[in-house]
Amino acid sequence: MPQRIIGVSKRLIEVAKKEFLEKGFEGASIRTIACEAETSPRAVYTRFENKEELFAAVVEPVYSDFIKMFNEDKIIYWNMARNKDFSRNPEEFYLRYLDYAYSHKEQFVLILEKSKGTRFEHFTQNLCEIDLEELNKQLPEILENFKKFQKDKSTQLFLGTITYSFYNALFAPLIEGVELNVAKSYITKLTNFYNDGILAGIQ
Repeated sequence: MPQRIIGVSKRLIEVAKKEFLEKGFEGASIRTIACEAETSPRAVYTRFENKEELFAAVVEPVYSDFIKMFNEDKIIYWNMARNKDFSRNPEEFYLRYLDYAYSHKEQFVLILEKSKGTRFEHFTQNLCEIDLEELNKQLPEILENFKKFQKDKSTQLFLGTITYSFYNALFAPLIEGVELNVAKSYITKLTNFYNDGILAGIQ
């Protein structure tokens, strides 16, 4: 069996990132990526099962780290809420997500804007579903008056709609190319609006 040439996988990932950024997942060409990386399509497929796995090689490390951080923060946030610990403002979590996204801007642009046709294309929807699951699980324990709303269709519809809207808007500054300091001001306003809306909707 012929040995793989050292460095080809790294070069393919670098070239693929550029191709995916320019054309999106669906428009990107394995042949073009191979040519730009000075190798062959066959060399691509010996390293990556298909085009989606090559896309995953570009974004998966950032995606996985973010989801891990997001899930861990949900535990921290709801533990604080149960203990009536108000030492951290809710927007601190989302400001951290923004910092992370801006530190990995190309990967986030790929996930948010260029991932149609891959398992990453519903990223913000997945965040929303994680948040909604925790919201519906934790609020009845924390707010006694919320228990009577659990089977209220209008309340469930409200929580879903406002939460989906929030996560769809969360990374708008990055997509729009807004500077980080302006984006942070936006996130603070968005988070405060979201939290106030949730509280208003369940009272």
